[in-house]
Amino acid sequence: MVENSLAMGAYLESKLREFKSPLIKDIRARGLFVGVEFHTGHHVDGNDLTKILKDYGLLTKATHDMTVRLTPALIITKPEIDAALEIVEKAIEDLAKLGQERMQS
Repeated sequence: MVENSLAMGAYLESKLREFKSPLIKDIRARGLFVGVEFHTGHHVDGNDLTKILKDYGLLTKATHDMTVRLTPALIITKPEIDAALEIVEKAIEDLAKLGQERMQS
């Protein structure tokens, strides 16, 4: 499990770093313990993203308002990470739309 955590954590972090969103400020990781930090000023926060992810069936935890914690099982596989990343990418797109809607109202 330790080796899998290190390998899959590095894979997850590298894939998250490929996301090109103006909302993302930083990606921090230690094994499979990953934090995605968002910029302020976009009228959305980590709590908004956790709600969107929950609607897609992915449970996460917002911390310090602007950070979302991803903590998958230590036995996760690459195909499972890829499936989760598709959900995260779609959820971040939804988050950006939510921020735009809030700015306009």
